[in-house]
Amino acid sequence: MSSICLVAGDPSGDLHAARLVTVLKRLDPSLSFSGLGGSAMQEAGMELLDTLTHTASIGPFDALRHLCRFARARDLLQHHVQTRRPDLVILVDFGDFNLPVVAPLAKRAGCRIVYFISPQIWAWGRFRLRWVKQYVDRMLVFFPFEERFYQAAGVPVTWVGHPLIDTANASGSKEQAQHALHLNPWRTTVGLLPGSRTQEVLRHLPVFVAAARRIAWHMPGVQFVLPKAPGIPPSLFDRIGRHAECEVIAVDNRFYDALQVMDAAVVASGTTTLEAALFEVPMVVVYKTSWPTYLAAKAVVRVPHIAMVNVLMQEDVVPEYIQHRATPSHIATELVGLLRDAARQTTMKAKLRQAKDRLGPPGAIDRAAHAILEELRR
Repeated sequence: MSSICLVAGDPSGDLHAARLVTVLKRLDPSLSFSGLGGSAMQEAGMELLDTLTHTASIGPFDALRHLCRFARARDLLQHHVQTRRPDLVILVDFGDFNLPVVAPLAKRAGCRIVYFISPQIWAWGRFRLRWVKQYVDRMLVFFPFEERFYQAAGVPVTWVGHPLIDTANASGSKEQAQHALHLNPWRTTVGLLPGSRTQEVLRHLPVFVAAARRIAWHMPGVQFVLPKAPGIPPSLFDRIGRHAECEVIAVDNRFYDALQVMDAAVVASGTTTLEAALFEVPMVVVYKTSWPTYLAAKAVVRVPHIAMVNVLMQEDVVPEYIQHRATPSHIATELVGLLRDAARQTTMKAKLRQAKDRLGPPGAIDRAAHAILEELRR
């Protein structure tokens, strides 16, 4: 019986890894799974050594708050790989921990290493490429430009496509979603998507709510939808949302239904920009982080865009407002202009459809699972 150890450190990695475990168990029921991650991986059948998803942070400076937790996780994992000797270690994103910490200790224990979901080495921190070349036996990547990047560096790589193609589906029609979410179908609907991590919501949501007030002043009758990210305390949304002074409808557990009804959205940079793109939602992308993290990133970032849609298309498909430029006034002016310009919306939606085509065909997790089984046979 072969054993696989996985390490994921954020909620999205936990979900993708859980789907991967489910498919691998279906393809080979004799496999056993253990590692660090979250509740989704545990529910999929993985022996959870420690929970890491609560430490999800934005950049190395935010991660300093969790140093003790990371040290404990490292010690647990080191003992585990030395005593259990897994046949394969799968690293899931989370590059600030997986590359400098997990990869060396796994390789010292004689384990083969597959990296599932590449950290954004191509954007910043290219010095980390040396760790990939030294420790990783195969990269499994979501984007075609990542495949080209690793091929040029001489790293074994397989492009599997993006799992969102399979999972980003609404439960019914747009009209059904409007009814279920208690929305007026005759009014313009704007989405507020502040992120999936607590620190992101704390930094973004007050700015988004202030922008919503300005949008409502310029466009009376607009209604706002705020999907609540799982794992974020509901009190956080309630405390900030009560100062909106405009109609903001909070939504639980119906994220894709909410995306389906949006005429436009203010979106925190991240995977959510791709999810909005799949539903052809015209958007303004925003991102704020701590100033030390921003200044450090500014010094090393090597790509001109931050929104994944723009990175994927290598052009300015959606407007970006980062750090000090992410003000309620700038965001509201941009979004109101977008809503009032039908031709611009049509052009943006056409580009979003092209971005969807670049995410690959359905079946990304199945292709990743087959690639992992090939590594096990080696």
